[in-house]
Amino acid sequence: MLSIFVTLRRSAVVPVALCLGCLLCSRASAAPSNNVYATFGTVFSGTAGYLYGFGTFDLANPTGSPGSYSYAWTTLTSPASPVLSNVAMDPGTGSMVLSYEFTQFRSISATGILSGSLGPTPTLWGMAYDTAGDLYGYDSIGTPWLKLDPANGQTLAQGVLVGDVTGNDIYSSFGGNLAARPAGGFFMANQANAVPELVRFGLVGDDAATVLTGTFAGTGFDPQQVIEMTLFASGSSLFLLSGSSIYSVDESNAALTQLGVIAGLPANFQNFTGAASTVTAVPEPATFGLLACGGAAWCAVRARRIGRRRR
Repeated sequence: MLSIFVTLRRSAVVPVALCLGCLLCSRASAAPSNNVYATFGTVFSGTAGYLYGFGTFDLANPTGSPGSYSYAWTTLTSPASPVLSNVAMDPGTGSMVLSYEFTQFRSISATGILSGSLGPTPTLWGMAYDTAGDLYGYDSIGTPWLKLDPANGQTLAQGVLVGDVTGNDIYSSFGGNLAARPAGGFFMANQANAVPELVRFGLVGDDAATVLTGTFAGTGFDPQQVIEMTLFASGSSLFLLSGSSIYSVDESNAALTQLGVIAGLPANFQNFTGAASTVTAVPEPATFGLLACGGAAWCAVRARRIGRRRR
């Protein structure tokens, strides 16, 4: 009996090791990445003009400590004179579009390759896909709320803002101020008042119902120094870029938590003009638990089968 027990224990070592190995491999898989793609402006040396470019940073892998993280920036498109702004990413395909010179609708690849003009575009203060993959924009002139054709940027439907904030009360000093809500609808960073504020948009037919969420406030945020701001959503969270700083945004009251800075930006960097994000899914802690339970169950069944064969 003792010999059978010892043999069974030895035979079970291999499947147990395999189970543990699989679990450890799952835990040791590549770190999750959350790439944020953004357009930016730099002050052209010696003149009052601007140059514009496109780049990326990984929101999931900062260095440093909480509240003073650094996010490594990679420039993908060398700064040039045409204006780039209002980056929007299709949640289903990851493809991106943007505004070019405030007059053209173009696509851009994850490596910074721009298409030619896909069509004319309104002068937008923000552009974003919703979770269903429909593209919307906020027009700074004329009818403000637009549903756009993602193939060419042309207007499919147009509406107005109704509710706490109307069209005349929305302003952006540049663009990139519209972000989709994961729960549905949109947010906009409104710069019409002395202290910028967060406005939530809910879709009502072709119109957008607005709710004033609150004014932006938080450690390290100085509304008097805000020239340009960029709002974007990543996963289920909302973020604000102001200068080279990045903040998480509480969508219930517009409270800001400073996460850190984007490090390694181009010389003479001035501001971001649009941002969009994609998330690479990884197993959650609950998934790891399921893997462990499943592995343990498989090991137990395997050990019992070996024991039966040896009796």
